[in-house]
Amino acid sequence: MPLQLIFTSAPQGLTPGRSGYCTVARHRAIPDRLAQLLESVGTPHERPEGETFTFRTLEAGGRNWCVLSRFVARGLDYTQRDNRLAHHLIFTLEEAALLPPPAAIAGRWKGWRNEWSGAPTWLEGEDRPLQLETQTPLTPAITWREETGTGAKAAWLINASGPAAVGLLNPPETLRLLRLLAEASVLLGKSAWAATFTTDATTTGSDGFLWAVNSTSAAATIDFATAKSLPAPSGDFARQAAAGLSNPKPAGGPTSRRAPVAASSSAGSNSSALIIGLVLLLAVAAAAIFLLTRKDEPSATPSVVVEVKPAVTPIDTAKTDEILRANRAFTEAQSLMEADDFMGAAKLWAETSALSPAFARNYREQILPRILSSYSASVVKQLLQRLERPGVLNDPKTVRDVLAETREAIRLGDQIMVPHDDQWKRLQEILERAQRLLTIEVRPVMLIPGEWMTAELGPNSPSQADFPLSRGAVDAIVKFVEASGATLRESVQAQIRILPLTTPHQRDDQTRFLNAEIRRTPQATWIESTPEPGKLPAIGIGLSSRRNAVSLNFTNGEGARAGANRLIEVRLPKGDRQCFALLGDLKTFQPLNLGPHALLLDADTGVIRPAPWAESAINSFIWVNGSFGLYPDGHEFPDRDLPSIRATRSLLETDIIRLENKQGPGTPPYEDIAARRRHFKDGKFLQAGSPWSVQAVDANGAAGPRLVEFR
Repeated sequence: MPLQLIFTSAPQGLTPGRSGYCTVARHRAIPDRLAQLLESVGTPHERPEGETFTFRTLEAGGRNWCVLSRFVARGLDYTQRDNRLAHHLIFTLEEAALLPPPAAIAGRWKGWRNEWSGAPTWLEGEDRPLQLETQTPLTPAITWREETGTGAKAAWLINASGPAAVGLLNPPETLRLLRLLAEASVLLGKSAWAATFTTDATTTGSDGFLWAVNSTSAAATIDFATAKSLPAPSGDFARQAAAGLSNPKPAGGPTSRRAPVAASSSAGSNSSALIIGLVLLLAVAAAAIFLLTRKDEPSATPSVVVEVKPAVTPIDTAKTDEILRANRAFTEAQSLMEADDFMGAAKLWAETSALSPAFARNYREQILPRILSSYSASVVKQLLQRLERPGVLNDPKTVRDVLAETREAIRLGDQIMVPHDDQWKRLQEILERAQRLLTIEVRPVMLIPGEWMTAELGPNSPSQADFPLSRGAVDAIVKFVEASGATLRESVQAQIRILPLTTPHQRDDQTRFLNAEIRRTPQATWIESTPEPGKLPAIGIGLSSRRNAVSLNFTNGEGARAGANRLIEVRLPKGDRQCFALLGDLKTFQPLNLGPHALLLDADTGVIRPAPWAESAINSFIWVNGSFGLYPDGHEFPDRDLPSIRATRSLLETDIIRLENKQGPGTPPYEDIAARRRHFKDGKFLQAGSPWSVQAVDANGAAGPRLVEFR
């Protein structure tokens, strides 16, 4: 049974601890070192209302101790000073192995002290089991379902190795919060007592606590204010939390089988089973004694007939378990569908049907039609919420996760035979989009058109290629060099590589970087790779009053291609990057296709613009000869308006009128123009200008390369 230790605010003349507190009530069996450690914690709760709970593990006296604490500020102590109280329950690891999770004990035990009005003394008569209030089972995670939409989200607090380090923001009131922590703890099995926590990190600090409420310094955070809108986790822990169908067994945790120290009425409590067993044993013994003492007396009443009921067989137990699983699965499936998590409901249906054919027979008409009718639309909505977040183009991990989940959604949909309707086709499109986005890496790109001048002595001899730079390109490169931190006194070490260029933002994880240097002198500015002994630099950008050019040196005749498009990427020490796209042949340069879903229409204003998730890919371009804008198909150049990546309804209508009046070569078919006009009248402006593109435009309005398409 647990030991108890109580601290209160320090009377005058006593030595304060870390926060000015001393021991007032203590159990004689508590080691001195443990008492000192807990005294140093103090009583970190100063508000006259509320309470703060913590659970931590401490080492003292050559063994580990589990300490569950409650801090309050109530009334006055025996010296008539404000009384702040710390009440600690202390368990050995052997005791903890047989108890409910610490958060469950914190909320269910009603022996917590709110005040201490006497003088310091030893606690006597406290060696008795904890009496815990009755509580519903911790799995499935009903409180998580009520707070976040599904019990599966209790698995947010768990990872493969045990409890995860998480900060919890905007939590519910304390007792409900403790229930949330307890429901997550029970997923850990015997490792539940490894999940240290504090219900208010702003009061206690977050050091030493894996689950820290109100902590914003944690590597991962869960905000209960927005938790319902976030997708639920998957895996065994999530399924157990949602429906209580399985029992993952994390490694670790106490294994001793010592007798329990507190009675618990939770389902599966060893404590309750032992106490009930003892009561029954005493009742049987009393009955036996009574009959023995009466056997020689005349019989005044009929003999007692004892009815012996057949023992419960494993088959009966299995049937009962199957019924319970089916009931829980049905309830959780309904809850998942109400939360618009039809993929979770489909997984639960498929898994439970495999475990229990009776479940599939009894609930097919109540569950399966609803899943089949809403599955595709629900999954598409959830996946697009993640795939279209701003910054996703710079977050390949999220894209890979969406790709994996999309494949799983398609596999699961095929398994339960989801109809292949329009929403199912959108699910297939998301798969293709995620695959395409994984090939994209957004980097700042300076577009420099020009012509390569090459020299080579044969296919196996060294060759050279020079790319003269325009005045606009020189000015843009000088700004980059200045921003890099290079000065006349100090150069900057960097890395550089050269890549083939077919389309912008191509991901390349194979081509290695070379060491490079950025340096400035009064006469020239250089960005060049470190040369091998006796050789010229492989990559060099030189700017001076006499010559402005990019120079490439190759070990063979590779550099003799005058019409090549190449990309030079420079990476600075802090990770900042700049790419120089050297365009020798605009005809072979292919725009990046982000798809039609990368554009949005503001129905009220008629403005068409890139979706937030696609803006980074467009805004990363620098066109040294001018600017760039968003245009519908068939737009005519030179364009006399100021280029913009926000296209208006008037721009689209002007283009359609011009096409309707156009004659001669290059005029689109009449049917195409008529279709565009119909879309325009119907307010379908995206379709009326499709395919849209981002086009580079020089200072005179002439067209440069197309950079991005939305096909």
